[in-house]
Amino acid sequence: MSTLRWYFSVSLVMLTVGVSTAPAADKLQGDPAQAKPIVVDRCAVCHGEDGNSPVPNFPNLAGQHVEYLFRELNEFKTNSRLNEAMPPAFLEDFKDSDMANLAFYFASQKPKPASVTKPELLEFGKQIYLNGNPDTGVPSCDGCHEEDGNGSARFPRIAGQNVEYILETFKSYTANKRKNCIKQMRAVASRLSEKEIEALAQYLASMK
Repeated sequence: MSTLRWYFSVSLVMLTVGVSTAPAADKLQGDPAQAKPIVVDRCAVCHGEDGNSPVPNFPNLAGQHVEYLFRELNEFKTNSRLNEAMPPAFLEDFKDSDMANLAFYFASQKPKPASVTKPELLEFGKQIYLNGNPDTGVPSCDGCHEEDGNGSARFPRIAGQNVEYILETFKSYTANKRKNCIKQMRAVASRLSEKEIEALAQYLASMK
């Protein structure tokens, strides 16, 4: 790892310390079996019964971290994260136990590969993911999301996400519509060119 890449990656991590308010994994308890009826009734249309979304512009939840899923559900419920497809009213009857059960359910599902639509951009996307762009102040993505894209309890798994979903997510960052994310992520998105974002989306889709 180059000194400059290390500097940006470490700076990003330092700036995001304390972002997560979700309980630690060993404190959260959930029963995936109890979540199944909710998944079938509420979640499957957009995210798939197995957490692999049948709709390209919705996220894949299979294999996502329990803490991240639980935190995001809470933020949708409290309107801290805004999305027309997930208004607070959709979750108003969810108890903490329901959200914990859902988090454990989707975390236990096996992710499926996403579709790469522009393979010619994969190498460029990999370069941005692993090295960032020092000329524009973009840090490497693996500093938070790990080299394999699997993330951690603090940062989400982004490997294998659909290209369309990644592109829409970056649009939300640059338009300042994603209110619950860390400020650094909005800053990073604003420094990426359209080509860099497209290449990253393709590379993330290729990751397993």
